[in-house]
This record gives sequence, structure tokens and C-alpha cells, in this order.
Amino acid sequence: MTSDRSNNDARRQEIVLAVADHLVREGLGNSGIRALAGSAGLSDRMLMYYFETKDDLIAQCLMLLARNMAAGLETLLPARPAPAHHLVATLTDPALVRAQTPVLRLWFEIVGLAVRGNEPYRSAVERILADWQAWLVARLRADQQGRAAELLAEVEGRLLLMLLREHAG
Repeated sequence: MTSDRSNNDARRQEIVLAVADHLVREGLGNSGIRALAGSAGLSDRMLMYYFETKDDLIAQCLMLLARNMAAGLETLLPARPAPAHHLVATLTDPALVRAQTPVLRLWFEIVGLAVRGNEPYRSAVERILADWQAWLVARLRADQQGRAAELLAEVEGRLLLMLLREHAG
């Protein structure tokens, strides 16, 4: 029984990875059950065998993408707490933004749906933002930790403007 469960868990993780890649490439415009299942090499029925709902699958993909981005950022930041301006500059570095553009586009697409109150996007965005704020607190100097929410808003705003300017130019 445990072996079946671990096999199912491993298969679920493979599906989440494949669907997350699909969402980054295609956005939410092509996120019907058939398209998501096809991206994982499954039929829509098999996809629903592994996930109760499409919303459950998408929420898991969003959390995976957020964890992967945080892990990638770990290599760019110093091991000890840094001043706020250094974190903002690192997180909005144009080279980093270019490398993460597909994920950022998906992020802002999801934020738009969250603002409208659509689930699972609203709940996922709230969790991701809370995690990002805690992540910032852990990396800020003690005297600046109270500014984490402000810095998160500044980073989000700068990223959005950078993406908009990329399409305008």
C-alpha cells in the first residue's frame, strides 16, 4: 500500500512539473483540462485520477513555481542579512528579470485573477505573497525587517513596469 502511495505521489510530482512548464510557456489562456493533461502525456481522465480538481493542480503548480524561484534567488543573495536597497536591486536586476520573464508574466496573469477573487488564484497568491514577505524578512537586516511588505510591493511594482516597458519598446 505504501509503495502505491509513493508511486502516486511521484507521478503527481511529475505531472505538476510538466503542467507548470506548460503554464509558464502558454499562460492561462491555454489551460483547459485537455491541454494540461496533454502537457503531462495523459488523457484528461487520467489527469483527474491524480488530482481532484483542475484548481488543485494549478494551485500546486503555482506553489512549485514560487519555491523554484525562491531557490534560484538563494544563490544570488548573500548568506547574511543585507540592506533593503541591495535586496531590491538584486530582485529587480534586468538580467534576472529577462531570465524569469515567462514566470513573471504568468505571475501577473495569476495576480489579475486573484484580484478578481477567482480561486484557486486568490488563495495561492495570498500564500505566495506571505511566503515571499517572510523570505524577505529573513534576508533583511534586523533594523529593516519591518519594511518587508513595503519592499515586496516595491519589487512587484518594479517588475510589472519592467515587463510593461519590454512590450512597449
